[in-house]
This record gives sequence, C-alpha cells and structure tokens, in this order.
Amino acid sequence: MGKEDFKIEGTVEKKLMVDQIRLAARQFAMLYFHFSKVLYENYGAEKAKDLVRQAVFEQALERSDIMREKAIAEQKGTDTVKDFMSVIDLPFCGWIPQWGENHCPYAENWRGYFEKYPWFQEFATFYCDVIDTTTIENFTKHISHKITQNVITEGQSCERKYFESEAVKGGRFTYEGKA
Repeated sequence: MGKEDFKIEGTVEKKLMVDQIRLAARQFAMLYFHFSKVLYENYGAEKAKDLVRQAVFEQALERSDIMREKAIAEQKGTDTVKDFMSVIDLPFCGWIPQWGENHCPYAENWRGYFEKYPWFQEFATFYCDVIDTTTIENFTKHISHKITQNVITEGQSCERKYFESEAVKGGRFTYEGKA
C-alpha cells in the first residue's frame, strides 16, 4: 500500500493530534539522548560534542535547504525571520505555550535525564543552539541568532535574539567545521 492508497477523511481531535506529535517528539528526544550518550561514553565529552555538532549541523543544513527551496517555489522571500517562519517545518501544534517550561516536548523529555546524566544538560541545550542557529543562517544567508533563554534550563519560554551577521554574509556559519 503506497501513499496514494491512503485517504485522509474527517477530522482529528486536537488532543489526539497534540498527543501524537508529542509522542513522535519523545521518540526523537530519546534518540538524541542515546546518540549523545553512546558518543560520550565511547569518545569522551569533547569529541562527542564535536561529533554531535557535526551531525546536527548537517541536519540543519538539509532542513533549511528544503525550507529555502519551498519558499522559493512558493514565491516567498528568504530574507527575514518572518519568511523563515512562513515555511518552518516544525509541527507547532505539539508545542503548547500555555504549558510553560514543558511547552517543548524535547525539553520536557531531556530534563528527565539530567539527574542521572548531568553531562547531558550541555548536550541538550547544544542541540537547540546548533539547529536553530544553523537553520536561520542557511535559510537567510545573512541573519544569525542567539538563544537568550532556553526552557531546558530556565524559564517558561525559549527566547532568542536575531541579528545581521557579517560572517554569515561571507558564507561562514557559526557551527560549521569538521569533527
């Protein structure tokens, strides 16, 4: 049975949709933790972090290339944060602002590892730093960003600052480099 054989009919209750998105996000969060843990245990913190950076950086490039191509195909811009948000590929129905620190399903899951694996807190926030920074840099080719508050470690929401970057304009991304 292929995609063409699957028909979508009717509607889905919002609670079911949110639950399903968050279950999928939980699987991703667990995978990222175990991926990081295996690298950490086999190569040590420094080498593991560099390998994680490289993998997440490459994922971010692929994601943002797809979003950029979509924006161009839809005759939208690729120059602003608003342009970026118009084609972003996150299922925001699973990110519930009213849930405060647990609005992000990744953060909600990752915080559960910190007591037993305190080293993972740095890897958890590092994921957000690399993926979010690289996607906006590659999508716009001139804007960078910095997370100023991350619910993984503090607050009820993730906060960020976007800014023009001469390095990005010159084709150099913040987290680029080889492991």
